[in-house]
Amino acid sequence: MGVSKRVGSISIVMGAVLVAGCTSLQGGVVEDIPKNAKETSGTFNNESFLEGQSIRETLLGEGSDQNRLPVNKYLWRASLDTLSFLPVASIDTFSGVIATDWGAAPGAVNERVRVTTYVRDAELSASALDVSVFRETLSPAGVWQSAAVDPSTAERLEDAILTRARQLRIEDIDG
Repeated sequence: MGVSKRVGSISIVMGAVLVAGCTSLQGGVVEDIPKNAKETSGTFNNESFLEGQSIRETLLGEGSDQNRLPVNKYLWRASLDTLSFLPVASIDTFSGVIATDWGAAPGAVNERVRVTTYVRDAELSASALDVSVFRETLSPAGVWQSAAVDPSTAERLEDAILTRARQLRIEDIDG
C-alpha cells in the first residue's frame, strides 16, 4: 500500500475515533443528519464559492496569487483531509476557518457532533491551529441540546491534523 493510501486510511480511522470519543457508541462512519430550518442558512454553496475555478485552485491556494491562502497550506489541506468524515458546512480560505455540519455515527440517532477548525497563521506549527468540537444530544421532547465533549477530543483532533500536515510537507519535499 502506498504512503498516500495509508495516510488516507489513517485519516478515516482518526475520524472514526473522534466520533467514538464524542458519542456513547463505538461507531465508525459518520452520516449526515437532516438539518432543521435554522441550520440551513449557513450551508456551503459550491457554485457561488468556486466561480468557475477548480477546487484545487480555490481551496488549496494553488493557481494565481489572488487564490493563495494567507494560512499554512499544509495545515489547511490536513484539516480538510482529517475532517473529511463530516460534511462541510462552510469554509473561508482567507480567514482559515473550516466549519463542518452536524454528523453522527450510524445508530447514534440521539447524538451529533460538529467541528470548527481555525488555521490562524502561515507557519506550520501547533500554535497556528485551533480546533473546537461541539456535541448535542436529542432530548425526549425532540430538541437538540448542548452536551459535554471530552476535553481530549479537540486535542486528539489537532494532533491528527498536525501529523497529516507534516506528512503532506514531507511528501512535497520528497517530490
